[in-house]
Amino acid sequence: MQALDEGVEFLLVFNDGNFSENGTFLISDWFAHTPRSILAKNFGVPEEDFSSIPTSELYIFNGRVPPPLESDRILSPTGDVPRSFKHSLDSQTPIRTSGGTARIVDSHNFEASTTTSAALVEIEPGAIRELHWHPNNDEWQYYISGQGRMGVFADSGRNRTFDYQAGDVGYVPFAMGHYIENTGDTPLKFLEMFLAPSFEDVSLAQWMALTPPEVVQQHLNLSDNVMRSIRREKQPIFRP
Repeated sequence: MQALDEGVEFLLVFNDGNFSENGTFLISDWFAHTPRSILAKNFGVPEEDFSSIPTSELYIFNGRVPPPLESDRILSPTGDVPRSFKHSLDSQTPIRTSGGTARIVDSHNFEASTTTSAALVEIEPGAIRELHWHPNNDEWQYYISGQGRMGVFADSGRNRTFDYQAGDVGYVPFAMGHYIENTGDTPLKFLEMFLAPSFEDVSLAQWMALTPPEVVQQHLNLSDNVMRSIRREKQPIFRP
Protein backbone atom coordinates (compact mmCIF):
# COMPACT_ATOMS: atom_id res chain seq x y z
CA MET A 1 0.00 0.00 0.00
CA GLN A 2 1.30 3.46 -0.92
CA ALA A 3 0.01 6.70 0.58
CA LEU A 4 -0.97 9.69 -1.55
CA ASP A 5 -0.51 13.37 -0.66
CA GLU A 6 -3.00 13.26 2.22
CA GLY A 7 -1.52 10.08 3.74
CA VAL A 8 -3.41 6.90 4.57
CA GLU A 9 -4.63 4.98 7.60
CA PHE A 10 -5.58 1.31 7.40
CA LEU A 11 -6.47 -1.61 9.63
CA LEU A 12 -4.94 -5.07 9.16
CA VAL A 13 -7.09 -8.04 10.17
CA PHE A 14 -5.56 -11.55 10.06
CA ASN A 15 -7.43 -14.86 10.07
CA ASP A 16 -4.60 -16.48 12.04
CA GLY A 17 -4.07 -15.29 15.60
CA ASN A 18 -0.46 -16.46 15.56
CA PHE A 19 0.43 -14.24 12.60
CA SER A 20 2.14 -10.87 13.08
CA GLU A 21 3.02 -8.02 10.73
CA ASN A 22 6.58 -8.54 11.99
CA GLY A 23 6.60 -11.79 10.03
CA THR A 24 5.31 -10.36 6.74
CA PHE A 25 6.77 -11.76 3.51
CA LEU A 26 8.60 -8.69 2.09
CA ILE A 27 10.25 -8.50 -1.32
CA SER A 28 13.00 -6.22 0.05
CA ASP A 29 13.87 -8.88 2.65
CA TRP A 30 13.87 -11.59 -0.02
CA PHE A 31 16.20 -9.59 -2.29
CA ALA A 32 18.53 -8.87 0.62
CA HIS A 33 18.86 -12.60 1.33
CA THR A 34 19.25 -13.80 -2.26
CA PRO A 35 22.76 -13.92 -3.86
CA ARG A 36 23.21 -11.13 -6.39
CA SER A 37 24.41 -13.71 -8.89
CA ILE A 38 21.00 -15.38 -8.65
CA LEU A 39 19.18 -12.07 -8.99
CA ALA A 40 21.30 -11.30 -12.07
CA LYS A 41 20.49 -14.65 -13.67
CA ASN A 42 16.80 -14.36 -12.80
CA PHE A 43 16.38 -10.93 -14.40
CA GLY A 44 19.03 -11.25 -17.11
CA VAL A 45 21.06 -8.18 -16.11
CA PRO A 46 24.60 -7.67 -14.65
CA GLU A 47 25.16 -8.20 -10.92
CA GLU A 48 26.22 -4.58 -10.45
CA ASP A 49 22.67 -3.47 -11.24
CA PHE A 50 21.77 -4.77 -7.78
CA SER A 51 24.56 -2.92 -5.94
CA SER A 52 22.12 -0.47 -4.31
CA ILE A 53 19.37 -2.81 -3.17
CA PRO A 54 18.41 -2.60 0.55
CA THR A 55 20.45 -4.76 2.90
CA SER A 56 17.44 -5.44 5.13
CA GLU A 57 13.66 -5.34 4.94
CA LEU A 58 11.73 -2.14 4.18
CA TYR A 59 8.36 -2.03 5.95
CA ILE A 60 7.23 1.62 6.10
CA PHE A 61 9.51 4.07 4.28
CA ASN A 62 9.48 7.32 2.33
CA GLY A 63 8.90 7.27 -1.42
CA ARG A 64 7.57 9.36 -4.27
CA VAL A 65 3.82 9.97 -4.56
CA PRO A 66 2.56 7.92 -7.53
CA PRO A 67 0.88 9.48 -10.59
CA PRO A 68 -2.90 9.21 -11.16
CA LEU A 69 -4.10 5.62 -11.27
CA GLU A 70 -5.30 5.94 -14.88
CA SER A 71 -1.74 6.55 -16.07
CA ASP A 72 -0.15 4.12 -13.60
CA ARG A 73 -2.38 1.13 -14.26
CA ILE A 74 -0.61 -2.04 -15.48
CA LEU A 75 -2.59 -4.74 -17.22
CA SER A 76 -1.59 -8.39 -16.96
CA PRO A 77 -1.20 -10.35 -20.23
CA THR A 78 -3.57 -12.91 -18.72
CA GLY A 79 -6.24 -10.27 -18.04
CA ASP A 80 -7.84 -9.15 -14.80
CA VAL A 81 -8.21 -11.55 -11.90
CA PRO A 82 -11.53 -13.44 -12.15
CA ARG A 83 -12.49 -12.60 -8.56
CA SER A 84 -11.99 -9.13 -7.10
CA PHE A 85 -10.04 -8.76 -3.86
CA LYS A 86 -11.44 -5.28 -3.24
CA HIS A 87 -14.72 -4.39 -1.56
CA SER A 88 -16.09 -0.98 -0.51
CA LEU A 89 -18.25 -1.14 2.61
CA ASP A 90 -19.11 2.55 2.40
CA SER A 91 -20.65 2.06 -1.04
CA GLN A 92 -23.01 -0.66 0.21
CA THR A 93 -26.67 0.14 0.79
CA PRO A 94 -26.89 -0.06 4.59
CA ILE A 95 -29.46 -1.77 6.76
CA ARG A 96 -31.24 1.23 8.28
CA THR A 97 -33.06 0.99 11.61
CA SER A 98 -34.45 3.40 14.18
CA GLY A 99 -31.05 3.84 15.82
CA GLY A 100 -28.43 3.65 13.08
CA THR A 101 -27.05 1.60 10.21
CA ALA A 102 -25.16 -1.62 9.54
CA ARG A 103 -23.24 -2.71 6.45
CA ILE A 104 -22.44 -6.44 6.37
CA VAL A 105 -19.76 -8.05 4.22
CA ASP A 106 -19.06 -11.78 3.93
CA SER A 107 -18.69 -14.45 1.27
CA HIS A 108 -22.22 -13.77 0.01
CA ASN A 109 -21.41 -10.29 -1.33
CA PHE A 110 -17.59 -10.46 -1.41
CA GLU A 111 -16.57 -13.79 -2.93
CA ALA A 112 -12.89 -13.47 -2.01
CA SER A 113 -13.78 -13.29 1.68
CA THR A 114 -13.86 -17.04 2.25
CA THR A 115 -12.59 -17.06 5.84
CA THR A 116 -13.68 -13.73 7.36
CA SER A 117 -16.81 -11.60 7.67
CA ALA A 118 -17.49 -8.17 9.10
CA ALA A 119 -20.07 -5.48 9.79
CA LEU A 120 -19.56 -1.72 9.77
CA VAL A 121 -21.94 -0.41 12.43
CA GLU A 122 -23.03 3.14 13.22
CA ILE A 123 -25.09 3.78 16.35
CA GLU A 124 -26.80 7.12 16.93
CA PRO A 125 -26.61 8.83 20.35
CA GLY A 126 -28.98 7.18 22.79
CA ALA A 127 -29.35 4.00 20.72
CA ILE A 128 -27.94 0.50 21.24
CA ARG A 129 -26.71 -2.47 19.23
CA GLU A 130 -29.43 -4.77 20.51
CA LEU A 131 -28.89 -7.66 22.91
CA HIS A 132 -27.67 -10.55 20.74
CA TRP A 133 -25.08 -13.28 20.32
CA HIS A 134 -23.11 -14.85 17.47
CA PRO A 135 -23.49 -18.61 16.96
CA ASN A 136 -20.47 -19.21 14.71
CA ASN A 137 -17.32 -17.61 16.22
CA ASP A 138 -15.67 -15.03 18.47
CA GLU A 139 -16.16 -11.34 17.68
CA TRP A 140 -13.36 -8.78 17.36
CA GLN A 141 -14.18 -5.07 17.25
CA TYR A 142 -12.33 -1.95 16.20
CA TYR A 143 -13.79 1.38 17.32
CA ILE A 144 -13.44 4.08 14.67
CA SER A 145 -15.16 7.09 16.24
CA GLY A 146 -17.43 8.08 19.10
CA GLN A 147 -17.84 6.62 22.59
CA GLY A 148 -19.59 3.44 23.62
CA ARG A 149 -20.16 0.88 26.34
CA MET A 150 -20.41 -2.86 25.89
CA GLY A 151 -21.92 -5.34 28.32
CA VAL A 152 -21.01 -9.03 27.90
CA PHE A 153 -22.73 -11.94 29.65
CA ALA A 154 -21.22 -15.45 29.75
CA ASP A 155 -23.15 -17.68 32.17
CA SER A 156 -23.57 -18.42 35.88
CA GLY A 157 -23.63 -14.70 36.69
CA ARG A 158 -20.36 -13.98 34.88
CA ASN A 159 -20.53 -10.62 33.12
CA ARG A 160 -18.37 -7.57 32.39
CA THR A 161 -18.93 -4.00 31.17
CA PHE A 162 -16.35 -2.07 29.15
CA ASP A 163 -16.09 1.52 27.87
CA TYR A 164 -14.63 2.21 24.41
CA GLN A 165 -13.50 5.14 22.28
CA ALA A 166 -11.82 5.63 18.90
CA GLY A 167 -8.77 3.37 18.45
CA ASP A 168 -9.87 0.76 21.02
CA VAL A 169 -10.21 -2.97 20.29
CA GLY A 170 -13.02 -5.05 21.77
CA TYR A 171 -13.53 -8.80 22.04
CA VAL A 172 -16.55 -11.04 22.67
CA PRO A 173 -15.98 -14.81 23.08
CA PHE A 174 -18.08 -17.23 21.05
CA ALA A 175 -21.83 -17.27 21.81
CA MET A 176 -21.70 -14.80 24.72
CA GLY A 177 -24.64 -12.41 24.92
CA HIS A 178 -23.80 -8.72 24.57
CA TYR A 179 -24.99 -5.23 23.69
CA ILE A 180 -23.23 -2.00 22.67
CA GLU A 181 -24.60 1.38 23.74
CA ASN A 182 -23.66 4.78 22.36
CA THR A 183 -22.75 6.78 25.48
CA GLY A 184 -21.60 9.91 23.64
CA ASP A 185 -23.27 12.76 21.78
CA THR A 186 -21.93 11.83 18.33
CA PRO A 187 -22.45 8.65 16.24
CA LEU A 188 -20.53 5.59 17.45
CA LYS A 189 -18.83 3.83 14.53
CA PHE A 190 -17.03 0.49 14.75
CA LEU A 191 -16.21 -2.73 12.90
CA GLU A 192 -17.36 -6.18 13.98
CA MET A 193 -15.08 -8.93 12.59
CA PHE A 194 -15.35 -12.72 12.61
CA LEU A 195 -13.30 -15.72 11.53
CA ALA A 196 -16.23 -17.13 9.57
CA PRO A 197 -17.32 -17.01 5.90
CA SER A 198 -20.85 -15.86 6.86
CA PHE A 199 -22.03 -13.11 9.20
CA GLU A 200 -24.49 -14.58 11.70
CA ASP A 201 -26.16 -13.12 14.77
CA VAL A 202 -29.17 -14.03 16.89
CA SER A 203 -31.39 -11.23 18.17
CA LEU A 204 -32.55 -11.83 21.76
CA ALA A 205 -35.81 -9.92 21.16
CA GLN A 206 -36.60 -11.79 17.95
CA TRP A 207 -35.72 -15.13 19.53
CA MET A 208 -38.10 -14.39 22.41
CA ALA A 209 -40.84 -13.21 20.00
CA LEU A 210 -40.66 -16.50 18.09
CA THR A 211 -40.88 -18.58 21.27
CA PRO A 212 -44.35 -19.51 22.67
CA PRO A 213 -45.31 -16.40 24.70
CA GLU A 214 -46.51 -18.25 27.79
CA VAL A 215 -43.09 -19.89 28.12
CA VAL A 216 -41.31 -16.53 27.88
CA GLN A 217 -43.70 -14.73 30.23
CA GLN A 218 -43.73 -17.41 32.91
CA HIS A 219 -39.97 -17.90 32.78
CA LEU A 220 -39.16 -14.19 33.16
CA ASN A 221 -42.32 -12.98 34.94
CA LEU A 222 -42.73 -10.23 32.34
CA SER A 223 -45.61 -7.76 32.24
CA ASP A 224 -48.13 -7.80 29.40
CA ASN A 225 -46.70 -4.47 28.22
CA VAL A 226 -43.23 -6.00 27.81
CA MET A 227 -44.68 -9.00 25.99
CA ARG A 228 -46.49 -6.73 23.53
CA SER A 229 -43.27 -4.77 22.87
CA ILE A 230 -41.09 -7.76 21.91
CA ARG A 231 -40.04 -7.37 18.26
CA ARG A 232 -40.51 -10.16 15.72
CA GLU A 233 -38.41 -8.28 13.16
CA LYS A 234 -34.70 -8.05 13.91
CA GLN A 235 -33.56 -4.51 14.80
CA PRO A 236 -29.73 -4.66 14.92
CA ILE A 237 -29.54 -1.06 16.15
CA PHE A 238 -32.46 0.05 18.24
CA ARG A 239 -33.64 3.37 19.65
CA PRO A 240 -36.56 3.12 22.13
